[in-house]
Amino acid sequence: MTDGSASRTALSTALMRALHTRKDRPQLVDDPWGDTLVAPTEKTALYRRILAGARPETRVKFEALGSEQAVIDIALRAHPSYGGVVVRTRYAEDALEAAVQRGVRQYVLIGAGFDSFIVRQPPFAREVAIFEIDHPATQAMKQERLDACGAAIPPNVRFVPADLAAESMASVLARCGFSRTVPAFFSWLGVTIYLTRETNLATLAGIAESAAPGSEVVFTYIDQRALEDGSSDTMDRMRAARAAENEPWVSGFDPTSLADDVRALGLEVVEDLASSGLSERYLAGRTNGLLLGGASHIARARVVGT
Repeated sequence: MTDGSASRTALSTALMRALHTRKDRPQLVDDPWGDTLVAPTEKTALYRRILAGARPETRVKFEALGSEQAVIDIALRAHPSYGGVVVRTRYAEDALEAAVQRGVRQYVLIGAGFDSFIVRQPPFAREVAIFEIDHPATQAMKQERLDACGAAIPPNVRFVPADLAAESMASVLARCGFSRTVPAFFSWLGVTIYLTRETNLATLAGIAESAAPGSEVVFTYIDQRALEDGSSDTMDRMRAARAAENEPWVSGFDPTSLADDVRALGLEVVEDLASSGLSERYLAGRTNGLLLGGASHIARARVVGT
């Protein structure tokens, strides 16, 4: 991502959630906002990148469709990350609802991107203080788009621009009105892979330091071994594509040592689900081809009391 533009990943994942909302049944999430928040010029640019990267015979078929939207839908649905984008959103919002039922009254979205939770809040969230922490460029563009389409931002929402590669999570939380004594829930989806291991651990440490005991964080990660072994052509292609977009994959976690890694920071792993576990929970019996990549994980960790 450049300093003056929103993350292309944030735009693509918003379109994936909107595509799922339009096309997949049963729905796991209801988030149509990507279709509105992603500008026509950005959709056209994505369409052209899809054509440029397609094999000649596929390009002919795409062009014959005569519809940018149809081509984008086909390409996004075939992308290896499509199922993961949908499932991680559902998992995080299920966990948030359970946390609110236990008394959590703060919700922090780290790297929120173009997720539209703030304007599609279910009833259970309306008494919760919501903090959106994101890179300033992406967040500013999101706010502009929401304003342009007439979306009313509820009074329980606070936007917090921050570059976590340059500022610690503890510092960000200290300056945004976040309460250290009120239990909180954090979602950190699709972000850790773009940060160094040191930054990821520092962010988790900042959560443990700043949040009340019993607070929880849900975060996605890639198995570090899959980044290193070079045995997957799909993984290699995805890494190359992200690097070409100036959003390279940087690091993962080792699931065999994750519990020890976060315990040293003041967190305990409550759940760590690989693709098989997530598929069993959310995708069993589906016939529409919604699939998960093999190296992705979703973890949920809790702040340990002192």
